[in-house]
Amino acid sequence: MEQQISATTAWIYSVLFAYLPYVAFGIFIAGLIWRIRHANPTIQALSTQFLSNDKMIKWGSPLFHFAVIGVFFGHIFGLLAPEPLYIWLMSNETKRLLAIIMGGAAGIIALIGITLMMVRRFSNERVSVRSSFADKAIVVLIFVQILTGLLGTYVTSQSPLEAYMTIDHWAQGLFIFKPDSWIHLLDTSLIHKIHILLGFLIVIVFPFTKLMHMVATPLQYLFRPNKVINNGSL
Repeated sequence: MEQQISATTAWIYSVLFAYLPYVAFGIFIAGLIWRIRHANPTIQALSTQFLSNDKMIKWGSPLFHFAVIGVFFGHIFGLLAPEPLYIWLMSNETKRLLAIIMGGAAGIIALIGITLMMVRRFSNERVSVRSSFADKAIVVLIFVQILTGLLGTYVTSQSPLEAYMTIDHWAQGLFIFKPDSWIHLLDTSLIHKIHILLGFLIVIVFPFTKLMHMVATPLQYLFRPNKVINNGSL
């Protein structure tokens, strides 16, 4: 028996989980290009390490950055890898267990890292004074995002395989531009939906925050003009 969906519910879900993802990534790409080409000097803002090179930044920054790299690629594989690509090597249940164990471990490490950085941002007077509202807001937003991700991982561990696979079906539907892919999220847990929406919010604000330093170094070479290093003769 097909689930009955009201027009209001369909509209809300289509806006949040079908249209918003494309809007978010459109803003992300446009903002990325604009920031690199027209506001490049502001990308590498003053590092707070120069203000206070304490143990919190020495431990928090590496823990957060390395763990986030693992989380990012784990999401790419977990959400977008089509079943024929991995089913010969592992079952969907094995993939779910890997997501719970490895994703949970990386998430805990990232949470420890961002907690240290957040506490330092607010408690260190020299750092706090030099931090803008955006600097403080983004670190809190990332903290909440990681926390909801860990809570979502716990929910996944207590849910059947079908509940885990519905999020994959939604993400892969978006990737191939299926407008009704939001239907897969109707019965998804609230914590997963919050995590998804917070992720899109981070994608939208990413190019306009200090998070840009994570991609600025490799991408700036695509847009900078050629420079003559030595135009003299030997």
